[in-house]
Amino acid sequence: MTEALQIILARLDAIAAPKRFCSIASAAKYCDLSEDSLRRLIERGDLTAHRPVRGKILIDREELDRLILGSAGPVRGSRGSATRTRLEGGQ
Repeated sequence: MTEALQIILARLDAIAAPKRFCSIASAAKYCDLSEDSLRRLIERGDLTAHRPVRGKILIDREELDRLILGSAGPVRGSRGSATRTRLEGGQ
């Protein structure tokens, strides 16, 4: 089985039977963020880490969804903004 097919099947499994709590690795795949980004969100207090047993961190998928949906807003200028300005006819 190719790697791409395995990724697709894993995503279909997540859609078909979503679990409320998931590991950091699973949450990273779910929202297309890196595990480090999720750990930073936890460190900043923007996302709650649940530790049911030592060494296991679980993320509440509903909380993650709310965090992502709540952050929707205008995109700030960042990488590529100068290129975008030139393409749109500005200087």
